[in-house]
Amino acid sequence: MESKALRRLEKDVGKLLTRVRGALDRQTQLSSALGKNREELERLKFEIQGYKDERASTRKVVDALLRDFDKLDINWERIE
Repeated sequence: MESKALRRLEKDVGKLLTRVRGALDRQTQLSSALGKNREELERLKFEIQGYKDERASTRKVVDALLRDFDKLDINWERIE
């Protein structure tokens, strides 16, 4: 009787070990994916900042062009 209970216990422990190993593998996979996502997120933050800087620079150029255009003092009514 004890040997039967012992075999059942060993079988259950074996199943639990298999489940634990699977969970550890899954945890490793998720940790790896999380690390990759963090790297991608950091890269995208720098890329977004680059676009923001480029936009600000372009705005400055456009504003300067508009000021220069206003300085031309064109009489639009006379042109029509």
